[in-house]
Amino acid sequence: MEAETLPSDRIQRAIEELELQKALITNCAIQWKTLSDHYSSLKKTLAERAESLDSKLDALESETKQALDSIERRESSLPERESSAAGFIAERRDSVVDEMESQEDKLPGDLQGFLSWYCRRMDSAALWRFMVSRRKELAALRREISGAVAQSLDPPRLVLDAIEDFLSQPDAIVAGGGCERCWAVGMLVWSLLESEGRKASQVASSIRERAASVAKSWLAKHEEKKGNGDIEEGGTGEGGKEETESPEGRTFLQMVVAFGLRSMFEDEFLIKMVVQNASRKEVAKLAVGLEFGEKMEVSCFDTELYDIINNLVKKGKEIEAFYFVHESGLTEKFSPIDLLKSYLQNSRKNASAILKNRNHSMAAAEESNNLEMNALKSITKCVEIYKLEDKFGLGSIRKRLSQLEKAKSERKKSQASQKPQIKRPPPTRGTPSFPPSKAIRIPHMPSATYSRNPSLGPQNPPASRQPFNYVGQATYDSHPSVPYGAPPSHGRSSSMTPSYNTYYGGVPYGGQPINYGAYEYPPPPPQPHYQP
Repeated sequence: MEAETLPSDRIQRAIEELELQKALITNCAIQWKTLSDHYSSLKKTLAERAESLDSKLDALESETKQALDSIERRESSLPERESSAAGFIAERRDSVVDEMESQEDKLPGDLQGFLSWYCRRMDSAALWRFMVSRRKELAALRREISGAVAQSLDPPRLVLDAIEDFLSQPDAIVAGGGCERCWAVGMLVWSLLESEGRKASQVASSIRERAASVAKSWLAKHEEKKGNGDIEEGGTGEGGKEETESPEGRTFLQMVVAFGLRSMFEDEFLIKMVVQNASRKEVAKLAVGLEFGEKMEVSCFDTELYDIINNLVKKGKEIEAFYFVHESGLTEKFSPIDLLKSYLQNSRKNASAILKNRNHSMAAAEESNNLEMNALKSITKCVEIYKLEDKFGLGSIRKRLSQLEKAKSERKKSQASQKPQIKRPPPTRGTPSFPPSKAIRIPHMPSATYSRNPSLGPQNPPASRQPFNYVGQATYDSHPSVPYGAPPSHGRSSSMTPSYNTYYGGVPYGGQPINYGAYEYPPPPPQPHYQP
């Protein structure tokens, strides 16, 4: 038995050793396959990167060659372009001089003619003042100003001269003064921008340096006036931080874009200005012109624009964020539909809060109604401008808007019906009707017989009945037998001339006197004592 057991144990141990070796070989094979795949992947990645680098180097060489060729062509064309520009300027100058010296030259009669007339003469001071004087024709000014500025010899210099002249005024940046006229300068600056504020015009380096100096002095004056309290601060936003939206802030941003001053100011300051003035749609276009956005392919600009949009959303300004998203092309990262839905929901919450906090009063209902109506109109405008009807239906919005407008009109009608109406007697021919004669003896009116130092004499008893004669324009009897102006029976003559007229019940001039019956009068008020 022992002889039979020993061979079987050896065989079992041999089999176990073979299984162990098999597992080791399998593990080694797996490790080898993993390593070979990893090295193959690295080799493939390195090959792709090398190929990409080669293609980029080829593209860079091609772009460099094109840039060098463009520079060479530009340098070769400089003399021709210089002579052409000089000829154009000389021709324009001669035409303007001839027009100014011509005796037959007459002032234009229309708005477009006046704008062109001032621009051709480079009269910047008169130009912006003329625009201020024609503020009622604002739509026509917006339509004609760009073409008029283009007719000037040097549009950037014309606009910059207008800005300098505006800032030289004593009340240029004081609330209620120059701030009310800043829109004219802003319209001139906007005329320099191309593609609706996305691209700055070509400006000479000397003009750019001068514009930078003007912009910095503008900021210095603004801070000085702000420190002196000459500028009123705006409302307070969340967190107690003040938000000062102003026309001059928008004009400053337009100036930075138009004259290419982006690199001369800190990003934090420009972002703050953009957020403060984000309620205007053109500011979103200016933000793109300030290189805040994806189109510059710089990560810091992306972050800045994201911060601006997120800041607007946190402050409940979803409509402003909506315009920023569309102008910057970030519709994939910020959903415009979600912004509109959030704005609609927040506006309804705010309207309900107004009603609840003010106990559903009439004034609260009016304010809540107006708030929701304005929100619905803003949403409708956004959807119609960017053609989002297929993604954001306006049926319920328009229905709710019509309900609010109907409720507002009914509320106005009910308020008008509740007001007391003053009934006027119908006009009659002959002698008009008069108010009661007691109306002239109200306590606060002076008596016709008051004198500066009256002597107290006998007075009529309270219950006595005296006839009251009310005669025409020229006569007033304070006593039945005493004509107007005669001294009273108990004192000196009056030194005060009464000024009663037909307002208190007199008859038409020259008419017959009207005799009213006797009335019981209350005791007369005590005679006032006037010092001489």
